Amino acid sequence: MLKVLDKGYVRLVNHMGSDLSVVNAARVSYAKESKELSDKDVKLIKFLAREGHTSPFRHVMLQFEVYAPLMVARQW
Repeated sequence: MLKVLDKGYVRLVNHMGSDLSVVNAARVSYAKESKELSDKDVKLIKFLAREGHTSPFRHVMLQFEVYAPLMVARQW
């Protein structure tokens, strides 16, 4: 964890994630999370790849948790 400003921080959560990380990244806007990879998750990965939805695959390269004051977070 790297302290930033007065009370903020940046923390590396995960790097080069797994297939499960791709699935969870794809479902983040629905506030859903899988604990284990299922057949349904494998189908989702195949759908994302087939339809060209690349952002969930790029999301798992580096995942950071950033805690910052609201004005900084909004501008960022």
